[in-house]
Amino acid sequence: MKVKTLSLAVFLVAMLSISIAPWPSVDSESPARVVSLDNNILVHEYMMLDEASVEAVGSFSSVSFGYLPFWVDMVDAETVSETGEGVYVAVLDTGLPPFWRYYFPADRIKEEWGRGFTHDIKWNPAGYYEIGPLRDDRGFITSIRGSGHGAHVTSTIIGFYFNPAARPELGSFPTPLFYVRGVAPKATIIPVLVLDAWWIWRPDLGRYELLTGGTWEMVAAGIRYVGDLAKQHKVKIIISMSLGGTRPSPLVEEAINYAISQGCIVVAAAGNSGEAGMNWPGAYPQVISAAAGGWTLQFIGSGTSNPPSPYRWWLSDVPEKFNVEDALGNDWQHYLVDFSSRPNRTLGQTWKDLDVCTPGCWVVGPYKPYDTRPTPSWDYRYYFVSGTSMATPHVSGIAALVAQNHKYLSQYAFEEIFRLASVRIPMPRDEETGGVWVWHPTLGKYTYYTWNNHDYGSGWLQADNAFFAARVYLNPKSKAKISEFLIAPD
Repeated sequence: MKVKTLSLAVFLVAMLSISIAPWPSVDSESPARVVSLDNNILVHEYMMLDEASVEAVGSFSSVSFGYLPFWVDMVDAETVSETGEGVYVAVLDTGLPPFWRYYFPADRIKEEWGRGFTHDIKWNPAGYYEIGPLRDDRGFITSIRGSGHGAHVTSTIIGFYFNPAARPELGSFPTPLFYVRGVAPKATIIPVLVLDAWWIWRPDLGRYELLTGGTWEMVAAGIRYVGDLAKQHKVKIIISMSLGGTRPSPLVEEAINYAISQGCIVVAAAGNSGEAGMNWPGAYPQVISAAAGGWTLQFIGSGTSNPPSPYRWWLSDVPEKFNVEDALGNDWQHYLVDFSSRPNRTLGQTWKDLDVCTPGCWVVGPYKPYDTRPTPSWDYRYYFVSGTSMATPHVSGIAALVAQNHKYLSQYAFEEIFRLASVRIPMPRDEETGGVWVWHPTLGKYTYYTWNNHDYGSGWLQADNAFFAARVYLNPKSKAKISEFLIAPD
């Protein structure tokens, strides 16, 4: 297959600015094969400062599922008794680093089910890239030049060991400070690599070029693979896709429909294109799509944190009710970020195609940028990262919590339940200003955010409200037909 190069702007903060070659566009003969994902994955990334102290805080066994970060607090995952135990979450992403056990408990990653899908790519002297047949023997380990995006997404779902003193590139992993809680701390992750990185020699340029992203074949194969796992092993699997492309793909939609028919719940990012419109597969009506919001007190916090010293704003308490005036004078303490994609009518998208909003701004987790240096290394650190990619695992994690008790609920039921739950927490703007003010660390100033109704879907999704909505739908006195929301067991 022939592909041509395309210049694509990828925003990275100045302190981490790198030069990468984006995924090439496809030729006119096959306009939907290649999906460019760099632009959709990362919007802001901000490297956390290393902490001087590396003394462990108590013992892990003394802290139930880890210390509570603001993003989990914002979705009330800690208020429900369910933990996602017995439920699988397939993370279709960039895979995991080879030393993933230093970030995640071994029993939380279903290593033997991990799989990778990719192509061999080379530069043809005639002036185009050649993409070989799909390979399913790739494995799920991220390339040394690849992004740590998959590790970051996974950390939101099940939590992670926090150890700023770790130096993976040196093979040094001292005792972690503590464990940070995830949305569904006892869910089991199935790592499926469908986004890759290729370091390709360009003789015409006299240098190597880094290609990143994936094809629709890779994504569709990953989805079908998970559908087959659900069918074969009779287990409940949430498919979490923090990825997207600007064009729909029948191949991917067919795979999604197949996975749904096997009882999988499919969640995808809305995209990071703002008013330009939602990306696919998040824009498909049958997919549960996630918009990205944040806390108005980001990088400020509520004054105290747990553990208390040193003070970490991202471990400080978020109020149970968002309609409480914050230290900046905002009437509400959550907001919709400007890059979060909204439905675009010119693309045939309606407000019903966007479902819910969850935290997607400045979420902390293990991560590394793409590496174009002559000698790459495994220099994972802990980053604040923003994007609808970060919102997606919150929705997937909440789905795992609900599925723990309701494994036979269908995709349609989950979507309706989440919409009903989100309606209970609308996202109005400040009555006086018409928006909210939020500190933006990379810009070094306060930023003003505003939005319209349904730009965020039905509203803000929280775990406790999701369980309430599930009870409403499963109430025999409800007018809803239970048969419409259940999957018939085998």
